[in-house]
Amino acid sequence: MDIVWKIVNFIILFGALYLICRKMNLFDKMFGSRRRGISEDIQSSENAVRQAQELGADIEKANELNEKRKEELMQGAAKQAEVSRAAIAASGEEEAKAIIQNAEKSEEQLMEEMRSRVSANAVRQVAAITGQVLRNGSFESSKQALNDRFIEQIKELVSAMPSDILNMNELKKLDISIKSAEPLSEEEMNRLTQIICETFISCRNEVDSELIGGVRMQVGDTVYDGTLAHTLDRLSMDVENNTRQSDKEMQSIAEGIKQQLEKVSGDIDVFQTGEVITLGDGICRVSGLADVMAGEMLEFEGGLKGMVQDLEKDNVGVVLLGPYSHIQEGDSVRRTGRIIEVPVGESMIGRVVDAMGNPIDGKGPIKNEGFRPVESPAPSVLSRKPVSVPMQTGLKAIDALVPIGRGQRELIIGDRQTGKTAIALDAIINQKDTGVICIYVAIGQKESTIAGVVDKLRSFGAMDYTIVVAAPASSPAPMLYIAPYAGAAMGEYFMYKGRDVLIIYDDLSKQAAAYRELSLLLQRPPGREAYPGDVFYLHSRLLERAARLSDEAGGGSMTALPIIETQAGDISAYIPTNVISITDGQIFLESDLFHSGVRPAINVGLSVSRVGGAAQIGAMKQVAGRLRVDLAQYRELASFAQFGSDLDKSTRYTLHRGVRMTEILKQGQYAPMNAADQVIEIFAASEGYTDDLEPEDITRFGAELVDYVNRTYPELRGEILSGKKMSAEQQAKLRECIESFKKTFG
Repeated sequence: MDIVWKIVNFIILFGALYLICRKMNLFDKMFGSRRRGISEDIQSSENAVRQAQELGADIEKANELNEKRKEELMQGAAKQAEVSRAAIAASGEEEAKAIIQNAEKSEEQLMEEMRSRVSANAVRQVAAITGQVLRNGSFESSKQALNDRFIEQIKELVSAMPSDILNMNELKKLDISIKSAEPLSEEEMNRLTQIICETFISCRNEVDSELIGGVRMQVGDTVYDGTLAHTLDRLSMDVENNTRQSDKEMQSIAEGIKQQLEKVSGDIDVFQTGEVITLGDGICRVSGLADVMAGEMLEFEGGLKGMVQDLEKDNVGVVLLGPYSHIQEGDSVRRTGRIIEVPVGESMIGRVVDAMGNPIDGKGPIKNEGFRPVESPAPSVLSRKPVSVPMQTGLKAIDALVPIGRGQRELIIGDRQTGKTAIALDAIINQKDTGVICIYVAIGQKESTIAGVVDKLRSFGAMDYTIVVAAPASSPAPMLYIAPYAGAAMGEYFMYKGRDVLIIYDDLSKQAAAYRELSLLLQRPPGREAYPGDVFYLHSRLLERAARLSDEAGGGSMTALPIIETQAGDISAYIPTNVISITDGQIFLESDLFHSGVRPAINVGLSVSRVGGAAQIGAMKQVAGRLRVDLAQYRELASFAQFGSDLDKSTRYTLHRGVRMTEILKQGQYAPMNAADQVIEIFAASEGYTDDLEPEDITRFGAELVDYVNRTYPELRGEILSGKKMSAEQQAKLRECIESFKKTFG
């Protein structure tokens, strides 16, 4: 048994030893792989440390290089800054001053606008708070004093208007309403009744606590308002209107409020009111206002202005001059008693304004010197004198063939994209340093186009003497309709002060279309009473205002250049024939000439100036005498010569000369010429000095000839501009200069 037990123990011990050995082998394998992994990690770490050390060394080198580069750049920048400062000190000081001045002006304008807006808002708040305090307060004695004062003043103010007399004759009565903050006593009502008259049998008294204090009486459409509520409302409106027009005296909010409060008095405000009954498309109908005048300016809520355009028995048609989205049916409308008017004055020069004279160029408000009605009578025949002083356009083809005089009305007519506006702008640019005030009225054009015109005028320095009246295509029809009249009113201000004015209407075709829209919206019958019948009067009363005044009337002048757009060259259409019959001549631009490269594309046969040589300087009249006839013959022959090749010598000579005369009259845009330079070129061509030149060399020949003559014969310019004809001696000397130049011309 012991042996068995020993054998079992040995087996167990051997098994245990075997298992332990197996485990030891596993441990060896496991720990061996772990040791190998650790050794590999240690090796990787050592490699990473080595790489980090190398990278650190590279970074240090890069930092050193960057520091060196930085020092070099700083030194270069310092040198460049020093050079720049020297350059600015040498050449840019004036420009820097101009920039600073412009910045100061802009800041000043912004501050003025902010002061104005804050002042208006502050006064409105003061008025609202004052009204609230007065409504909640107790001042019976003051209210009674207001009532007594109203009754005393109404004796002198109350009167029957024409519409009141008509109502009394037809209805045998006149309704009168009296509103007061508190019920009037029987004695007060009797006093008012005696003042008004026993005939006014329908007289009633209403109590309205919103009036605060005082009495408001309405006789028909006429309101006699002596209430505190109305006084506060008018105060707020007056401040807002004044601050919109640049009150430079308002040095502070408190000062602005003080100035307006000093103007407040307890006098009765007498006005007539009506009520909006229909509204739409820039047109509204207003009931009441039985005594309103045609063309009168009305006031709507929110400061919107309107012009009375249509008079009917029960209502009036009003065109709205501005955004009208806030207007609703039932709103009150107030008469102003003034015909529609626009601001005028020297401060308008250089600005871009809308049809009502409000600035739209972002340069702040305009301090105007007064107002003029947009519609005013044209000067009488006795107030005018003949047109005899040239209005130089700087264009050879116009100054030589269809001259324009100061006080003349010359129509520019042609299809779309034939250079009509280009002629007008060249004429404006050519008035620099002549003392002529220019007004450019843009009607129905894109805003981008108008902005381009303004930029072009500014780049040539022409905005220093130009006013731009803009009524873009996005404006409502009433603004397009009124814009030309507004421009004419601004020009008349200078004309009646003895100044010379050039006004461009670009273009009246769009004004006629806007007037047609207004007429149809006002439900006028198409025909004689509306479009197209009334368009003749629309344009005639505008263009007749252009004139040259006699010395007794002031001696100024206003030259009008209206522009009309034709359809496919049809100058026999209704509007073109109307304006042709009103004006003193027309410049007809032809599409075929324009596309063939003749610029300006003036059709000599259809263009005419009824003033003629009376508006030309003597030298121009002398050298351009036969130019018109020669060109007309050339154009006529050229149209027939294309059908046959067998031409006689005379015809070939006429065609040969006509080609060169046409070339000499070509002129680039924005390049107006002095009158003396024009005479030199036309003289050379008419005397045959260009007959042997190739057509493509004519333009260069003319430009170089003018430079040569002005250098060798400098006194000729003054002699030509004196207005006298060239003497035989002067002509001989000019021929000698041309012949001498031609020998050197290659």
